[in-house]
Amino acid sequence: MSDRVVRSRKPEVDSVAQPAIGDVAVADLSAVLGTAVWLALTATGELDAIERALALAPLVLVPLALRTAVIGAFQMPANRFTTTAIWLQPVGALLFAVSLVVPSPALLAAALATPWLVVTVLLGLAALARTLRSGLTLPETAIDAGFAYVSVGAIALLLAHLDLTFWFDRVIIRLTAVHFHYAGFVLPVAAGLTGRHLGDHSRGFRTAVGVILVGPALIAVGIAFSPLVEVVAVSVFTVAVAAFGVVVLSRVIPTCPQLQGLLLGIAAVALPISMALALGYGVSTFTGRSLGLTISTMVALHGSLNAFGFGLCATLGWRLSVQ
Repeated sequence: MSDRVVRSRKPEVDSVAQPAIGDVAVADLSAVLGTAVWLALTATGELDAIERALALAPLVLVPLALRTAVIGAFQMPANRFTTTAIWLQPVGALLFAVSLVVPSPALLAAALATPWLVVTVLLGLAALARTLRSGLTLPETAIDAGFAYVSVGAIALLLAHLDLTFWFDRVIIRLTAVHFHYAGFVLPVAAGLTGRHLGDHSRGFRTAVGVILVGPALIAVGIAFSPLVEVVAVSVFTVAVAAFGVVVLSRVIPTCPQLQGLLLGIAAVALPISMALALGYGVSTFTGRSLGLTISTMVALHGSLNAFGFGLCATLGWRLSVQ
């Protein structure tokens, strides 16, 4: 890692003041315990493919991202919200996971998922508090966007539990919950952490991140109302994440330790492939021509690439940047 990068990041890393139990950060402990819960639920066959991806986010990915993203840049009053969210996150994530194995639609399942909505609203309030301050950089804006988006995923899960699907199939509502935990939360936060690491940002990088910030909302609108909007949004988004992946591969990985570089490299390659599959699905929906990309195929391929190839590798990789 270059001296320039170390100097640009070290003051922020040294100013970390996150909730801890002894010498262990609560977010780290939550990620470890969440991993154990996720593995247990997966081993018992309690979760289907969508639920496995969905449960991984609050149990493992969100605490890893919080441990990395919430540093000295989060000052009062934003850190009051993030501190509360970090303390509540383990309970909210556990109840979120339990809600997935309760027969649904059910009021009990919705009640169990509600604490997670509280956690995500707190993160959204932290993002709002920081947005109201002047002088935030693009990387910090990206992190704030992720913190704001994730509550949409929590709301989508509640709607699915209550069977309030409006004119959509229930599977679409569940996939919306997945979408806003990954494309809505993990990706913008990863983009923000990349920007922090680089320190200086080219016009191409700023453009790619700008598309990443608005892309999840536009794709959701397209899925809900217009196949044409969906195809256009996914097309532009795919180009943006491919460009973002090139930045990570060419400018970030050479400055990282080997393990961190490997994890971030896998994430940088997996994400564009995943989005190319999403583009193919959007084109097939718009044209009416089957490309072999059914919902079940997309869950298996696109979902797995997003959850493990991108989400897990990206959050683990950036976690290694914080001592």
